[in-house]
Formats: sequence, C-alpha cells, structure tokens
Amino acid sequence: MNGSGPAAVAPARCREAELEEVMRMSSSVPRPRDPRIRPPGSFTVTRAGEASVVAVAGELDSTVTAQFTALLAGELSRRPPALICDMSAVEFCAARVLMILIDTVADAALKGVPFAVAGRRRALLRPIDALDLEHVLPVHGSVAEAVSWLALSAHSRP
Repeated sequence: MNGSGPAAVAPARCREAELEEVMRMSSSVPRPRDPRIRPPGSFTVTRAGEASVVAVAGELDSTVTAQFTALLAGELSRRPPALICDMSAVEFCAARVLMILIDTVADAALKGVPFAVAGRRRALLRPIDALDLEHVLPVHGSVAEAVSWLALSAHSRP
C-alpha cells in the first residue's frame, strides 16, 4: 500500500483531533470569538449630576473601535462635570482600545473634563501592564472609586 488509502487518513484525523483538543485547553492560544459565548462590545451612557458614565461590556475588538471613539468624543463634547469609562464588564480589550482611552485622557484634559477609567478586569489590566501604561492610564476598581478619585483630584487642582 502507498499510504494514500483510508488507513493513511485515520492517523491524520486523530492527530488533528488531538491538536484541536490541546488548542482548546490552552489559554495562551488566541481563538476567534464565538458570539454565543462572549458577546461583541456594547455601550450604555448614564448621565448624572456628578458625571457621565460610559459603561462598556463584552469584547472590545476592531469591530467596535469606531463606535467607541465616537461615543467618548460625543460625551466629551457635552462637557460633563466628569467622564468615567466603566470597563468592569469587558471580556477582551484590543490594543487599539487602549489608544482610544489614552487619546480620551488627552482630549479630556484639553477640554477641562476630568476623566477616569473604572473596572479592574484582567482583560483590561493585562494589556495595560504589558505595555507599562499604568502611569498614563490609571484604572480604578469601580465607578464609585473613580468618582472619589476625581473629586480628590479636583480639590488638589489650583
């Protein structure tokens, strides 16, 4: 036999199934998003007297970055007393999202709007730590902590 019959196909399928199982078990191998398991990014805005809160949930990948950018810019243009981005329900955070947040820090400073990020999830903290951005993009544990931090920083400004 030349190895091209059904007997040659079976070991290849077995190895393929083993490889798929290893990839499924590995947390370090990136896999495409399964929308049934992890939803795409979604946004809600809550406006209160002390701050506008942009709550983000799901996966923040390239499919939602334009919407996220426009939403934050729109809220900044309203010049709220403060702007908080609540990322406590984020399951994945693309590097581009971090750039959007850093740009928002700068834009908020130019407009005089205090800005903070809340939600210490691994999906957000891991890329911030990996890129050494803690000093540029501080993340607070909750919206309440972010509000307190913004209030303290407002008192310390001249």
